Amino acid sequence: MRPWSKRPTEIAHLLNPAFCSILLREAIMGYEQEAGAGTPYTLSFLILPVVLHKPTRDLLPKTIATKLHSWIQENQNTRIGFADRVRWTIPYTKEALYYASKADLIRISDDGLLASNMKRLKKLSWPKTSESSLCVGKARFVGRWFSLAGDTATILAMWGVRP
Repeated sequence: MRPWSKRPTEIAHLLNPAFCSILLREAIMGYEQEAGAGTPYTLSFLILPVVLHKPTRDLLPKTIATKLHSWIQENQNTRIGFADRVRWTIPYTKEALYYASKADLIRISDDGLLASNMKRLKKLSWPKTSESSLCVGKARFVGRWFSLAGDTATILAMWGVRP
């Protein structure tokens, strides 16, 4: 990964570890909300490619009652380039997970799952209609949705990626 001084401005802003760690934490909290358990580590690598890719984010269903498998079948175009986006965001996801753990936003539970710490954050001052705010809300949604979609291997297979 490039050092900060060599990153393009757009990449540095969109994929900065603080913002990405908030997205990951929200997804982990959403997963915990539905599953009552932490998020499998491998699933954390799907969050940024789904949430930060506007065409995919805009197609996400309104409720978690929509099954992931049937949604992907109806929206096959979301899988186009998805594996490449996952590969491309791996270093940023790792950086964000490290940042989030150092900032005490997440932890690894005794059973090896990613769990949120109940640390309260200051209220984010983004307008509710801003891209940042929309991404945060969708991250929580995706975490909840993934928790109902089956095991990790099944979810990865639905998206067409392998660990």
